[in-house]
Amino acid sequence: MWKISIVVHSQLQDYNPRNPKWIASKEEGACFMNRFLILLFGILVSTIATAAPAVTELQLWHSMEGAPAVALQRLTTQFNASQQGYRVIPVFQGHYQDTFAAGMTAARAGKAPHMLQVYEVGAADMMATRNIFKPLYQLAAETRIPVDRENYFPPAAAFYSDATGRLLALPFNSSTPVMYYNRDAFREAGLDPDKPPRTWPELQPVLIALQAAGSDCPYTTSWQAWVHLENVSAWHNQPFASGNNGFAAGLVELNFNSHLMIRHISLLSAWSKSSLFIPAGRSNEGETRFAMGDCAILTGSSGASSSILDAAKFKVGMAPLPHYDDFNNAPYNTLIGGAALWAMAGKTALEYTGIARFMAFAASPVAAAEWHRGTGYIPVTRGAYTALQATGYYKEHPEAQIAATQLRGIKPGSFARGVRLRNYEKIRAVLDQELDAVWNGSKTPKTALDDAVERGNALLKSPPPSPQRCDRPGCR
Repeated sequence: MWKISIVVHSQLQDYNPRNPKWIASKEEGACFMNRFLILLFGILVSTIATAAPAVTELQLWHSMEGAPAVALQRLTTQFNASQQGYRVIPVFQGHYQDTFAAGMTAARAGKAPHMLQVYEVGAADMMATRNIFKPLYQLAAETRIPVDRENYFPPAAAFYSDATGRLLALPFNSSTPVMYYNRDAFREAGLDPDKPPRTWPELQPVLIALQAAGSDCPYTTSWQAWVHLENVSAWHNQPFASGNNGFAAGLVELNFNSHLMIRHISLLSAWSKSSLFIPAGRSNEGETRFAMGDCAILTGSSGASSSILDAAKFKVGMAPLPHYDDFNNAPYNTLIGGAALWAMAGKTALEYTGIARFMAFAASPVAAAEWHRGTGYIPVTRGAYTALQATGYYKEHPEAQIAATQLRGIKPGSFARGVRLRNYEKIRAVLDQELDAVWNGSKTPKTALDDAVERGNALLKSPPPSPQRCDRPGCR
């Protein structure tokens, strides 16, 4: 700017309105001054634009809707305001399955976003396609922006780590199944809303009381395969598949057609025939029915809590997922759900520095704690959990601690890491089909479970398909 001032001054010092060399009339003088000011303005704008630092844009493809989408926008806005070199742009791509399919397609075409939110179902397929992403541990080493794996609670870190314990993706929005219940409906049925059922056998008389009080849907569930097969197995320290649920090397086979699962699915089948249990679909349809007040009790994702609390016109209660207290000294732990952020391959060093900075920002105690408060997702870092404790958040909202306690484990279990299988999107669809056959009475629980294992094992032996976009609502 100082140089510009000198140039302007050197030109103006010879300016004389009476000098015919400059102007011949007042009109020409005014014209000259207008042209001069326009020229000066152009020089100023050009200089400022040249001097301003370039901003590198980073695209984050995601599946957040409702309250989580608002929280994500707030998170990226705060990051963008905290520095001047980068701007993270969240881009909604549809439900989880849509985002995964779109990200994989874009990656194969060399047009992947900088960051991709991938749900836990797609984690094994991501890990098997190492050329489409940059592992988080490598990103941290190259950019010298550390992401502390030890800061994460073991179930979250283990699920997104390789066989040597190196973190591959950033655990972002983590959830686990819990039980929601309508406190008002409990009171109307003569039930104590401060004493929700702890076990599956205790749940039955509660459902009968709710039905007698006029409820057409005493109990429903979302994500039926995730809740009732994967998590009920882990909650009782039972394997879902061999090889530590797919984490160990070697041949993996499904083996969840156990005594526990036959017992549990048989109970749900009996409730379904008595209209105590009303199946609501394969994904999150149950959450909508519960939030609308149609159903009195729901087992579903803890990550739905913010949306349910926003939508419900009644007082919502939360409790741990029920268990069988006469089986294997249960409960143990439930499993991680939700999604992680993956840094995609093929970006520049400058872009990777921005990606690392954003991920470190998102994992910081203050940002992660705020993310939990705004979404209901589990705080999976020790820093965020400690920050929430220090503010007295859990004393004011004890229900928010239920999911975190379940995920970390009531007692040590052998299957805390989760279920990590190739082709699992297809396998989940098979599990849902077989459960639907039980609910509609076309198969017995044992036959359906045996068929699910046989069909699922056939998919484990086949190469994984290219992800397809989901055309139905509510893909998890």
